[in-house]
Amino acid sequence: MQIAEFDGGKVSYEITGSGAPVVLLLPQSTGPSGRQAFIDALAQHHAVLTYDQRGTGASSPAPADISMPAQAADVLAVLDAIGFEQVSLIGHSTGCGIALSLAASNPERVRAMVLATPWTYADAHLSTMQNLRITAARALDPLQYQRFNAALLFPPQFRRAEQAGFDRLAAAAVHHPQDADEIARRLNAILAFDARPLLPTIRCPTLVAVAKDDQLMPVWFAAEAAANIKGGQYLEFDAGGHMLLETCTEEFVCAALAFFAKV
Repeated sequence: MQIAEFDGGKVSYEITGSGAPVVLLLPQSTGPSGRQAFIDALAQHHAVLTYDQRGTGASSPAPADISMPAQAADVLAVLDAIGFEQVSLIGHSTGCGIALSLAASNPERVRAMVLATPWTYADAHLSTMQNLRITAARALDPLQYQRFNAALLFPPQFRRAEQAGFDRLAAAAVHHPQDADEIARRLNAILAFDARPLLPTIRCPTLVAVAKDDQLMPVWFAAEAAANIKGGQYLEFDAGGHMLLETCTEEFVCAALAFFAKV
């Protein structure tokens, strides 16, 4: 990992592959397969930038303001430090709020954008689900919280096929218990973010993808985002749950590459 230093902190990052740069903006949750297969496939055609959000990995501690615009400002600082003038973005879940904030505030820096399983605002469903996750993080032991989170984010067929991997993650969680306060801060930042005023201001070509069986951020959010971004394109997977980059890796990479090549 390399380090980008700027006023207010430092962020660790890594660049894989070469070509036109693509920045991955990702959530904290992951499954047994991880994201490396997705990164490697994308890196066959692009320079893929991944980074540790502040408060994770080798980056500085998270600031009090962990809002989507504040996290977008961190990404911009990294791009400036590296010297990337214009990039494409792939935002997944939390990363969609960061991507939208960056594209709205600095449109000249974003060439194109893919949003995977986004939300638009904290409606009754999302508020219930995120507050349930916060309550579970405080109430459940690490093993059970890992299993609860996996059941929410991944569809049953995928969990069945990857049962041994999920069991390993649950066992490992016993030695690395969840930080309930940090989880609450990050999930509350999602609930506080309203993308609706930003959507009509987005000018870069945008593809919005979602799975029909996403329990956390259902299809209506992606449909609303695509409909309110000028020229927004909508892609719906029959299955894959919330973690499309891991459950539908090959199909999602192909769709993203075709979209970037077109624009």
